[in-house]
Amino acid sequence: MQNDTLNLHRLSSLLIILFIGGYITIIGRSILSPIAFAALFSFLLLPISRRLERVVSYIPLAIVLSMLIAVLPLIGLLVLFSVQFATVVNDIPAIGRKLLTGLEKVIAFIQQYVNLDTFSIEESLKSNFSKLIEAPIQILGQSLSSGSNVLISILLTVLFTFFIMLYRTSFKNFFLMQFSHSKRDEAVSIMEEVERVLKEYLFGLMGVILILGVLNSLGLWIIGIKYAAFWGFLAACLAIIPYIGTTLGGMFPFVYALATTGTLWQPAAVVLLYMSVQTLEGNFITPKVVGSSVSINPFAAIVFLFVGGMIWGVSGLILALPFVAVLKVVMEHITPLKPVSELLSSDVYSDADKFLNEYDHARFRISNYFSRKYKS
Repeated sequence: MQNDTLNLHRLSSLLIILFIGGYITIIGRSILSPIAFAALFSFLLLPISRRLERVVSYIPLAIVLSMLIAVLPLIGLLVLFSVQFATVVNDIPAIGRKLLTGLEKVIAFIQQYVNLDTFSIEESLKSNFSKLIEAPIQILGQSLSSGSNVLISILLTVLFTFFIMLYRTSFKNFFLMQFSHSKRDEAVSIMEEVERVLKEYLFGLMGVILILGVLNSLGLWIIGIKYAAFWGFLAACLAIIPYIGTTLGGMFPFVYALATTGTLWQPAAVVLLYMSVQTLEGNFITPKVVGSSVSINPFAAIVFLFVGGMIWGVSGLILALPFVAVLKVVMEHITPLKPVSELLSSDVYSDADKFLNEYDHARFRISNYFSRKYKS
């Protein structure tokens, strides 16, 4: 009977580790976030660096060259985006005045089909519209004022990426030495699978952004929206935030079209365009390009996005999906947590019977981990 009793020491140790780990994650955001991004970028640069290291014998130089190869195209895109962004920002006052006219047209159109108190709505818009227009300018000002913090984070990320790449063998060996010789093969397998998942996710995400950028830009150009490439690739870049980014990216050209085109069909066409592209992206583009590397079901993804956003803000939203993908890989190799890994999977709906058919055994129950008879 004693073997079936609860192992309070193991339970209390786990709770303490979770509490301390969560607390450190929250208060250490400013340093942990650049480290997390650096680790992610290291997986992206690893194939490039390995190729260069075959030619360049001095490894630090090969790492710097691989970083330059990856960063220079990004800098070029940022310069182009900055020029377009500056033009759009200069047009904000004029856009604001035109937007009110556009909203009045929308209200008049809706009035034809729905009985609304048009006068009170228009008065409310006019009285509060200046605040709505000032809000983006205030946000921009706050962003510029915190620009030094952003710059420091970027510099730290670049620095950490270099050192993670430079010391990667030492980090790998340190991780392996934590396991007994009998379990090192499995530890190597976990590391290789994590590397594969993250590389597939990152390169796949780059492909998705490129495809979405082209589709969005082409669609906006056909509709007749100015700065089509800027709006199109802005929404595509925001797609790094799953489920939220594409929708947010579509709001900007919609508001811009409503303010500048003088018609109703063009803003409506922008909405239809982004709805169509988002449907295509979710059901065809991402599954085909990214593949099964991050097979996370939408419910789990949204929960982790919400938690990541609460803890680390925008950084948490971006890192949530790769984090849960790595967590899923690790849990697949821990017997009591294999069903939890399956619960995060995108196949959880179609494989609902798997829990009772394959995992209906004591060794797969989480409670078994906290019993005295459990042995890792």
